[in-house]
Amino acid sequence: MIKVTQVPGTNIVEMEIDGAISTAEFDSALEKLDSAIKQYGSIKVLERIGELGTPPIPWSKFWDDIKFGFEHLSDITHAAVVADQSWIAPYVKLLNPLFKAEFRSFKLSELESAREWLSKAS
Repeated sequence: MIKVTQVPGTNIVEMEIDGAISTAEFDSALEKLDSAIKQYGSIKVLERIGELGTPPIPWSKFWDDIKFGFEHLSDITHAAVVADQSWIAPYVKLLNPLFKAEFRSFKLSELESAREWLSKAS
């Protein structure tokens, strides 16, 4: 399941991922992200990760995911990744120098701190 919600009156988009993601859910998520980018020019993303399915997105959507990422490299300015899996924080740290966006990882118990960081980020 993937749920995408735009925080009203801001350029912050929250994504909640838990379990398997269907093709329709994935397409809908990209449409919502694209819509927010068109509305604001750039966005900040909070990605809350619960359990991940295997694979995390449908195999048929891997190219769409990569393509979307490259098309919007400069459209996402900040990303807060909120998860308790031990491998995610080092992965986020690895991504930081590879992208224009500033990435930070938070534990699920730090969800409000992640939201605060995004709201203050410029």
